[in-house]
Amino acid sequence: MTVTACEVRIHAPSWTPRAEIECYVRQQLDWLRRAWDRMQERTPQSLSESPTEVRYLGRALALDFRASLFVDIQRHGDTLRVHAPLDADIGALIRAWLLDRAERLLAWRLARIAQKLGRAPSRFALSNAQTQWGSCTRRGHIRLNWRLVQAPLALIDYVAAHELAHLVHLDHSPRFWAQVAALCPEALARRAELRTMSATLFQV
Repeated sequence: MTVTACEVRIHAPSWTPRAEIECYVRQQLDWLRRAWDRMQERTPQSLSESPTEVRYLGRALALDFRASLFVDIQRHGDTLRVHAPLDADIGALIRAWLLDRAERLLAWRLARIAQKLGRAPSRFALSNAQTQWGSCTRRGHIRLNWRLVQAPLALIDYVAAHELAHLVHLDHSPRFWAQVAALCPEALARRAELRTMSATLFQV
């Protein structure tokens, strides 16, 4: 059962007999009344102070907040629907949602370009740096900032290409930039675009 400020929703497998569902609901009536009363007593102050949109892969997703006892975040087209308690830290929930997607998406883009290079990092991890989009160590460890998941794929690919090129040239020499250009032909334009967007992306 999910209780929101607007409704009580029952979730059950399609094959569950209706009588069994009704019996379960009757058994939970006291809990339901208490949960509903708590939900109605709360005010939506924290939601009114929350952000109204979030960037994801270069697109602005409108945030649709719905009061609920349980946290559930789902994307529906250009809308990110957030079910959460009224006193929840919405900003923290959105960052966690972005972080979860960044872990898989950035690893995928890095591996895709690594195939083109013919070399792969010895280790990959996400970074939480406040001013740097990526890094590569002498041991071949690459880190990409999770906030990149807000940017278009073209900019993610540029950063991935930049760090992978360091596997060949651990400097910023002309040979290094030639390697970046081989992996990402529009590297300079994408670098300039990322610099323009950086201030906005680092706000999260």
